[in-house]
Amino acid sequence: MGKTAKELVGEKAEEIITELNKALADEWLAYVQYLMAASIVKHPNAAKELEAVAKEELEHAEELTERILQLGGKPVVDQKQLYEITNCGYEAPSEETLQSLRGALKGENCAIKIYHKIAMMAKDTDVVTYNLVLHIMEEEIDHEERFEALVEWIEG
Repeated sequence: MGKTAKELVGEKAEEIITELNKALADEWLAYVQYLMAASIVKHPNAAKELEAVAKEELEHAEELTERILQLGGKPVVDQKQLYEITNCGYEAPSEETLQSLRGALKGENCAIKIYHKIAMMAKDTDVVTYNLVLHIMEEEIDHEERFEALVEWIEG
């Protein structure tokens, strides 16, 4: 990150990096959770949706990693640490489609709240992070709506 950008973020950089790393852990765990769920659920439409959302969670992880590096931080790379620092946890997927979708919804609900928190933290000092987390939060809201629609459709 350039000198002027560092000055603008200032003392908040470390706090923002910490929160971005927690969100990065959430994204990696969501990616694995949804990808695994897609491979074992019985409902083909749910499997396709879970796989599509998993790919978007991977993109979020890549975007967060890039921003952490831009801020001069080190992204979490130890898989064991993912479980230690996650905000949203990991819901082991089930072959039972509705159970897997409800686990995914729990993760999306949590992610929306976390990105809102980070946005409010970065709003006045780090416009780049602010815009990034707003973008990711929009996609998480979309994921929530997609999963809710699937649950409603499957439940009839």
